[in-house]
Amino acid sequence: MSVMEILREIEALPSEQRWTVLEGVRRLVEPEIPASFKEGMEQIKRGEGIDLDEALRELDEV
Repeated sequence: MSVMEILREIEALPSEQRWTVLEGVRRLVEPEIPASFKEGMEQIKRGEGIDLDEALRELDEV
């Protein structure tokens, strides 16, 4: 079964079952997600991130 076939199967599921699949996949890949990425996502949630376009404009002005 190809990835595309798997995705089609998931898309055909009712919403609640899709969430169950999502949670299962998250548990499988979570150990592979770097801690630095997780911390960056937490910073974004707290509003501590910066807008990349704005940061690049500021660098161009220097």
